[in-house]
Amino acid sequence: MSDATQAATIRRAEAEDCGRLAALLIEAFAFYGDPQPLPASEMAERLRRRLNQEPGFEALVAERDGSPVGFAIYAPVFWTTDCELALFLKEIYVTESARSDGVGRALMAEMARVAVTRGWTRLVWTVDRFNRQAVRFYKSLPGLRVLDKNVFLVTGEGLTDLAEES
Repeated sequence: MSDATQAATIRRAEAEDCGRLAALLIEAFAFYGDPQPLPASEMAERLRRRLNQEPGFEALVAERDGSPVGFAIYAPVFWTTDCELALFLKEIYVTESARSDGVGRALMAEMARVAVTRGWTRLVWTVDRFNRQAVRFYKSLPGLRVLDKNVFLVTGEGLTDLAEES
């Protein structure tokens, strides 16, 4: 473990972290080439409304010397195979300066501890196929099982149209 990794701390995100989480999310969107969907202030407010709420999400923040270097956003999901809860990782991001320093692995390990402590039976996530660096990283995790599934999404007008069907 490098000195940089030892200096990174992982902690549960709280309401006062939402501005920093929004800034990191915006950085993640840019990394993936996606447009920023909301102004930072609105994003922070929406995060604040749902962070650590039910229904809502939880987050971890990775910090080095008091500055954020990564985050993970997750929520419980019901898994029908064993009729138990699983931890669903929605988003994980590590800043460029902290990549390859063990921060991503530390975030994954902390989420595994959350799941185990709560009696949740799985840690589940998706990854963009084109993100080869992330795929390599995930393949290094113990016990990894790759599911042969497609991910679908309905949003916006399509969601409204589907909801109006009888």
